[in-house]
Amino acid sequence: MNSEGTVFDIQHFCTGDGPGIRTTVFLKGCPLRCAWCHNPESWSPEPQVLLNLSRCIRCSSCEAVCPAGDPKAILASAPSRKASCSSGCRLCADACPTGSLEVAGRTTTVASVLEEVLQDEAYYRHSGGGLTLSGGEPFAQPAFSRALLEAAVGAGLHTAVETSGHGARESFLAAAPFVRLWLWDIKLMDADLYREYVGGRLETMLGNLEAVAASGAGIRFRVLFIPQLHGRTGVAEATADLLHRYPGSTAEVIPYHLLGNAKRGKLGLPEVRFREPSATETHAFAVSLGLSR
Repeated sequence: MNSEGTVFDIQHFCTGDGPGIRTTVFLKGCPLRCAWCHNPESWSPEPQVLLNLSRCIRCSSCEAVCPAGDPKAILASAPSRKASCSSGCRLCADACPTGSLEVAGRTTTVASVLEEVLQDEAYYRHSGGGLTLSGGEPFAQPAFSRALLEAAVGAGLHTAVETSGHGARESFLAAAPFVRLWLWDIKLMDADLYREYVGGRLETMLGNLEAVAASGAGIRFRVLFIPQLHGRTGVAEATADLLHRYPGSTAEVIPYHLLGNAKRGKLGLPEVRFREPSATETHAFAVSLGLSR
């Protein structure tokens, strides 16, 4: 219960991250760099400063309290460490009179997170909900994720994990006894596109999926849909083939949206230029996967 991890958000009353009403805990750190990521503040394992320049009045209140120097200078640091903040003290955000600064990430314990999650226990009990771990990638913090899942199961909660499938095989298998449902992201079923747009190896995800499926846990596939990428030759067919390999699973199509661009701007990252699919396109893609008629 004293195991520590870094969390960047805890959202209550979620209805799209597993069955029933749930509390979703978002963990920092991710080995991937998906071009469309809508939680880019999750990439770094460290706390990060997000700056909304349109609201900043250059009052220097943040400079006066920042133990590491000017937070705006942190934002202008090397591209590989955009907006990293080793302290995560949040003094700059607290001092900002316009709310221009946010700090994504705080160190906490399993006991502290579980205490907050259990505040909504009555809603889980009546709706069949529970705790969902998300990110980032939960298995970028394998010990903390496993400990939190074990504690949640011990408290009688239903548990779900939203994962990219990337991490050490042993981390997935160690956590599997405490996971009631895997929400498994299917990003791009093409090895070359996966490497280019996801920043990882498709084989890694598929190998971990096979290992987890053998453990007997429930799996719900969450299939990303970006017309410019998933409309390429063979991608939809390969995705459908994967889903058919796991007949006991369920699946849903997740259409790409532009909401992550606001966060990207606060981190000094360029906007994503993919197009949001229409409802008609999304339905057609789902039909091609055998998920709808």
